[in-house]
Amino acid sequence: MNYSIQKCSNMDDIFPKSFKRLKGMPDLVYYQGDISILSNEKCVAIVGSRDCSQEGLEFSRRAGQIAADMGIVVVNGLALGCDTAALIGALEAGGKCVAILPGGLNHITPKSNIELANRILDAGGCLISEYESDFLPQRYTYVQRDRLQSAVSQGVLVIESRIDGGTMHTVDAAIKQNKKLAAYADALLNNSGNKSIIDRGNAAISDEKGLKDFYISLKNDMDWEQLSLF
Repeated sequence: MNYSIQKCSNMDDIFPKSFKRLKGMPDLVYYQGDISILSNEKCVAIVGSRDCSQEGLEFSRRAGQIAADMGIVVVNGLALGCDTAALIGALEAGGKCVAILPGGLNHITPKSNIELANRILDAGGCLISEYESDFLPQRYTYVQRDRLQSAVSQGVLVIESRIDGGTMHTVDAAIKQNKKLAAYADALLNNSGNKSIIDRGNAAISDEKGLKDFYISLKNDMDWEQLSLF
């Protein structure tokens, strides 16, 4: 199925509500698929290292499945590793996903995930970018993309990350945006970023019950105006 690239501005009703509430958000976005899910459904950003352990991949996939089972949209940047596993898990469970890209929508990154991007659209999800369709990803746009992953989500779940990993940009954004934050606890010994997140008093998740409790907390959140700065 062909999904044309469309655009909307902060003056349009379909523009993501969360972008209107936070400073530093784009005034114009490009998208394919159903952008309304970003405003009308609860979302969780499931993110982590591209070079993650097999255990991390399996937990990320399960995290995506459980989110979908609970009616929560899975959001991330379509990266390899943890991101891909979470998206696949959500799709396997019949859920919806949102991929936020670091470049224009004519340049799906990584190319190896073009088929996964199409699966997201076919399942009623959305691809979104703040960049024009033919814009090529740059190093800085990956960091810019990370703030949007947090912005559109009620919470962020980190599967695996080093303290200096790119995932921590999403963590920093979540803290500034007052979003709920959690990390996979069983990865603590090998992932200093996870330990840092949990040491700040955020949720430590090690099993399916922990995942469900975190997701319930996201679903129970009231729709409120964000006042934080970015």
